[in-house]
Amino acid sequence: MIAFEHVSLELGTFALKDVSLSIRQGDHYCILGPSGAGKTVVLEAIAGLHAPREGRVLLRGEDVGDIPPERRGVALVYQDYSLFPHMTVRKNIGFGLRLKKIPGDEIERRVDRLLERFSITHLADRHPLTMSGGEQQRVAIARALATEPDILLLDEPFAALDPVTKETLMDELARVRKETGLTVVQVTHAREEALRLATRIAVIIDGRLVQEDTREGVFDTPQSVEVARFVGMENLVEGVVAASQDGLASVRVGERMLFALSEARPGTRVSVAFRAADVVLARPGGDENTARNHLEGAITEVVPRGGPLVMVRIDCGFPLVAMITRRSAEESSLEPGDEVSVRFKASAALAIPTEQPVFP
Repeated sequence: MIAFEHVSLELGTFALKDVSLSIRQGDHYCILGPSGAGKTVVLEAIAGLHAPREGRVLLRGEDVGDIPPERRGVALVYQDYSLFPHMTVRKNIGFGLRLKKIPGDEIERRVDRLLERFSITHLADRHPLTMSGGEQQRVAIARALATEPDILLLDEPFAALDPVTKETLMDELARVRKETGLTVVQVTHAREEALRLATRIAVIIDGRLVQEDTREGVFDTPQSVEVARFVGMENLVEGVVAASQDGLASVRVGERMLFALSEARPGTRVSVAFRAADVVLARPGGDENTARNHLEGAITEVVPRGGPLVMVRIDCGFPLVAMITRRSAEESSLEPGDEVSVRFKASAALAIPTEQPVFP
């Protein structure tokens, strides 16, 4: 459906560097990465707003290098909505149809259907500046879909929305994609949006594609330390593989040994990566736990995270983070300075080869 073949391009001091990716028809393809990584540049290259210096962009199997944006059959929605302030909602949604000289009765039919689908019929005669951000975003997406494109490009569409509006709009977008077979390419830096919507994910960092995989592949098996950090593996501990067998590595970290999933050979320098939510804390000498990794440490900080969760920082000779429930923290009376037993399963950790130390 959409493919980049070794695409490189420059915009001022920024460069997109040798990006190759493939997006299938009907995918909800999320492009993840930090601010300034080049995510929007990828989106705009698909739309035809930037031409590659090297490589090719293909849509529906065709090289679109010489095809202008208006003939690519894609719709692009930016975070700031880009609605026409002097037009009513109805006229905004129908704008692209009028440009295509669609008959008036067909325009009315499509606009009415979209007003109903996005629950904005009551806004039909309002102007954009009199509406909330969530209402404007609904209108912007409805306008993009009015011309019935088969590719919808979204640049951080939920970034400015309140949580309830965001949930509702994500649900509606997922329904539209499933019902119509629409291909959605969405730029975001929000992990929860990708987890909720994506069928496949690309991670872009510093203008480079560093990983492309299914949602589960990216979040569960990051291929580099930088991706592990970005997808929320809070704990990254540097060590050297001492032994490896049947996909399980024992990693020497100072005088300690950690166990993690890996095919790395003995002698390989790695970072053991695991999530704070997979760490179990107990008082020393407390109940036994079947987790392969057992460490002792001292709490350095207990930080409420809002809602039911508390973040606990521990010094085990290297810093670790655990995420536990507030109730568990209160029942255990955890305080800075307390000695604790730290446990996590080998299956919850990855030993990722690295050339750079994680902790200086």
